[in-house]
Amino acid sequence: MNDRSDEVTESRERDARATNDLLEETDRLLSDIESGSGAASSGPSGRSSEMSDGETPGSPGSLRPRRGAQRGSESDSESKSSRSWPSRLTSRLSLERYFSPKVFLALVLAIGIGMLAGATVLPFAGRVIGMFASAFAAGLIGSNRRYLETSAAGISVGGVAAVLNHAVIAIAGSGQAVVAVGATVGLVASLAGYYFGRDLRTGLRRDL
Repeated sequence: MNDRSDEVTESRERDARATNDLLEETDRLLSDIESGSGAASSGPSGRSSEMSDGETPGSPGSLRPRRGAQRGSESDSESKSSRSWPSRLTSRLSLERYFSPKVFLALVLAIGIGMLAGATVLPFAGRVIGMFASAFAAGLIGSNRRYLETSAAGISVGGVAAVLNHAVIAIAGSGQAVVAVGATVGLVASLAGYYFGRDLRTGLRRDL
């Protein structure tokens, strides 16, 4: 009987030990799973790994990504400015910036009409007064400076008018002198009228 009781107690002790081993193994597995999930949850935030020791969210080191973004924006602006540089150069070198053919033709027409009207109303010096009046009106109305176009229009109208009015003298061999005198008179009358028109426009704008 004693032998049987000893065997029963030994088997019970073995079962208890096996149960304890299973419980310990289960606890180890659960602790491993919990530690792995904690590392995974802290990994996606990335802030703890990006920040070095001693850096806080408000410290200068935390502003490094923003500085990188600013540098990227500056490089983009520099690339855009370098791309727009040829367009700016071509716009500055364009002919219409300094001389507009449309404005020139309009001034030729206006000065020519003024010259004809002046010659009709005033037989003496009517052409010069008509050119002066037309250029004066152009300077008073126009917003931009057009001295080059006005000079070219006055020379053209004055030279052509001198040749037409003194055709006999031009055919006789003094054509260059006739053209030079007519162009000079047209230039002086047109520039003087345009200048006084611009001056009056500036004075009126200041008064307002």
